[in-house]
Amino acid sequence: MTIKVKDLSSLNKLIIMKGYSKTDFSKEIGMSQPVTIQITKGQRNPSPKTAKRISEVLECGWEEIFEIVEG
Repeated sequence: MTIKVKDLSSLNKLIIMKGYSKTDFSKEIGMSQPVTIQITKGQRNPSPKTAKRISEVLECGWEEIFEIVEG
């Protein structure tokens, strides 16, 4: 099973609405900037721990941002 971002545009809007640049956001979630950018562009899927941290930092429910895809 894989964790995927439901809507990349919504995720990026949430990051901006919370006042983060991609650099600041990556520091806040404890990831490198390149990995954070790959996640926000849909080029990489987050780990369960990273997905949880992203939803905590953005103060959103996990299922608002992510979905679990089989296969």
